[in-house]
Amino acid sequence: MEIKFISDIELDASNWQKSLQASSYGIKWSDFLPKDISIEEARDSKYLKEYLKKKYYNSGKIEEFKNWLKDNLNKESTVNDLESLMGKRFDINSIDIRITTFPRAPYNYKNGWFFVIFKNSKREIIISEIYHEMMHILFHEHYWAECESLGLNDSQISNLKESLTVVLNPILENRDLPLDEGYPKHREVREKIMKIWKEKNWKFEDFLKNILKQKIV
Repeated sequence: MEIKFISDIELDASNWQKSLQASSYGIKWSDFLPKDISIEEARDSKYLKEYLKKKYYNSGKIEEFKNWLKDNLNKESTVNDLESLMGKRFDINSIDIRITTFPRAPYNYKNGWFFVIFKNSKREIIISEIYHEMMHILFHEHYWAECESLGLNDSQISNLKESLTVVLNPILENRDLPLDEGYPKHREVREKIMKIWKEKNWKFEDFLKNILKQKIV
């Protein structure tokens, strides 16, 4: 699989502006707007891009971050870890990892891209987040339709998808990476899922069926 890192101020600015209108899993993303820019200024595309250039892009911070990602993500190990975990291979041949300076990182599994959030320090968490997002893509490719066939609606499947990333933690711990924490609203469900995961050496497909049978989500 080809994994490309994309730094594009147009994509970044678009994510900022879409985030101002978005909410997910109990989080209103406009609440995370930095204090040095107003909502009105952020909605102005020209102003926003000048702000991003001055704060991030002109200094070379974003390019340096992109190079750090290239040097520190072991693409082969990441793909192998996820395919081994979920018992499925990626159908998609290429993934674009887009860099954003806003603290929201959406994804599009059909078009093969997701955002990662720029960080100046403690960057190892970004590698964990890449595992998280790529696990979502595998889930969409191989397990979403199965959940639909069992009568779950999109909201229920989305909550399940986010909660299931807790099973990444043994892999991340083995790789000396920060653990996957998930959203606060899923904390209780994630604890239940991890307890079941530890019961035995599951095949992911059987594990998912067990979770669905117990109606944990």
